[in-house]
Amino acid sequence: MAIIQDDLKRTIHFAKNHNEEFLQTLRKDAEAKTKKELKENLREIETSEERIDKLDKIIESLYEDKVTSKISEERYLKMSDTYEAEQATLKERVKTLKAEIEKAKAQDDKILDFMLLIYKYSNFEELTPEILRSFIDKVIVHEKTKINGHYRQTVEIVYNFVGTIEPQFFDDDETYN
Repeated sequence: MAIIQDDLKRTIHFAKNHNEEFLQTLRKDAEAKTKKELKENLREIETSEERIDKLDKIIESLYEDKVTSKISEERYLKMSDTYEAEQATLKERVKTLKAEIEKAKAQDDKILDFMLLIYKYSNFEELTPEILRSFIDKVIVHEKTKINGHYRQTVEIVYNFVGTIEPQFFDDDETYN
């Protein structure tokens, strides 16, 4: 709890005192993640849609083969079921990817929501469950490692709306209590 409270106070202090820099950093980080994800998602959508079109042609050709008695009814049903199942799966995946793209485009709104939280709880004294739920998405406690004879354990705090905030952006000389 002490680690979370300390990190949260440092984040709030930095965000209030370096508002523009903090916003630019969050937007830059979000944009970098979003660009990579968008590129991958768009590529997958394109290949999936090409396969969906190809499956339409295969199913059409398969039907023609059935009508002209080149393949049996039983064989036609097996093959068409397989192709149609694959096509349904691809269509669902495309739908999911398009929803993820829309979600990624709304990232700027999420950053502004985070800033509203910062101003709402800017002077908290005690870390309450309400504050925790408002700010924290999850806390990842990594495995202990031994460095120079001392054990170290990394704790990663993932904030709602903006994800992990890298500590190198904070000025350690500033007092934030």
